[in-house]
Amino acid sequence: MSASKLNEPSLNKDFLLSDSKTFCMFPWVHVNTDPTGIVFPCCVATIDPKDRETVNGRGLNEIANIDNIKQLRLDMLNEVTNPICQICTEHEKFNIHSVRKAANQTYGKYIDAVDNTNEDGSLSDFKMYYFDMRFNNICNFKCRTCNSHFSSQWEQENIRNGIKIEFNKSDTRQLLQDCIKQIPHMETAYFAGGEPLITEEHYILLEEMIKQGRTDINLVYNTNLSGFKFKGKHVFDMWDKFKNPVNVCASIDHYGARAEYIRHGTVWDVVEANYKSAMQQDNINLSINTVYSIFNALTIDDFYRYLIDQGMYSNRPSAPTNSLNCTANPKEIACHALPAEYRDKARRALENTVQLFVDAGFTEDKIQVIKQAIAWLDKEGNEESDLSQFRKEVRRIDKIRNENFKEAFPELQGLLDE
Repeated sequence: MSASKLNEPSLNKDFLLSDSKTFCMFPWVHVNTDPTGIVFPCCVATIDPKDRETVNGRGLNEIANIDNIKQLRLDMLNEVTNPICQICTEHEKFNIHSVRKAANQTYGKYIDAVDNTNEDGSLSDFKMYYFDMRFNNICNFKCRTCNSHFSSQWEQENIRNGIKIEFNKSDTRQLLQDCIKQIPHMETAYFAGGEPLITEEHYILLEEMIKQGRTDINLVYNTNLSGFKFKGKHVFDMWDKFKNPVNVCASIDHYGARAEYIRHGTVWDVVEANYKSAMQQDNINLSINTVYSIFNALTIDDFYRYLIDQGMYSNRPSAPTNSLNCTANPKEIACHALPAEYRDKARRALENTVQLFVDAGFTEDKIQVIKQAIAWLDKEGNEESDLSQFRKEVRRIDKIRNENFKEAFPELQGLLDE
């Protein structure tokens, strides 16, 4: 006997979408798996390791109704703040546009899905309107702001150096088949990684979308732009079959030697050339996703100045956009681990960036991205333990990769002094 439905009249949908401090559409239209098979309600969710569940051969409907997601739905409907949502909660405290708010704006049209919520928080007929599944951690980079969960290269590096891998990869074959069955419902398919452009499942799904005639699905990517070819396929040829422009978000945190240090595996000249090639494609909406961290905090103005000088970022309406992702985890690379004198320099770099944008005639929405980072920088923090961990990790990884933090970031070299 199935669980009974929630009391439908008690669901004030206008309140949920406009005034609620907890409600988010994602648990009703989406479920996320990380590259090791851990299940999350979205890609920014925080779940205590002891409470995590993995795919382990299960299908989509089952993972969409695991206990912590069922409870999350009930908490959201009852205006209870759930710790799973701590990143959005924290961002909203500082008026940073959160994933929760973006989800409600984009997928609020499916608000009637809450009517199908059972009393235990489960959904009897889950429909995936937003796809974001990471089937494995295949990646050709080892980014300092990432980890072995999201990078097969980093995973192999850890194994070679005797570092225990604290995850077991899940069997996702059934999940892939269930996702193919969900293609008729998909509005947006977001491909990230690992690195999606070298992932087998990505191309299987694109081919199925084309086969099913769903070339109206919005394709969104987060990619390191290391290349566009995979096993004889050029992704541009596949994207040409889709009706809507493909949204390609390039993961770029800096340029030159700094870029190559932060995202190990980067050959900057190749990434820059691929970026400019993507700019020339009529069916690609290009943007930049920059992770704001210790590594670029003091030179963020130099980074944006370079992009502007190279014609990679501008105030033109058709130009690529940028998001500045204020990282919170791991804490040791967040800007809050910076000592006070370095944080002052970081603030000046952001203020210089604001002035750079003003002088270049940038619109207020682009300027606001930087102003939000200033508010984030001013957040309380700066625990000595975080800085100590930063030093430890930088030295450890530098030794393994034969890299030199002080040479790549002379402005930050004092951070390694005890």
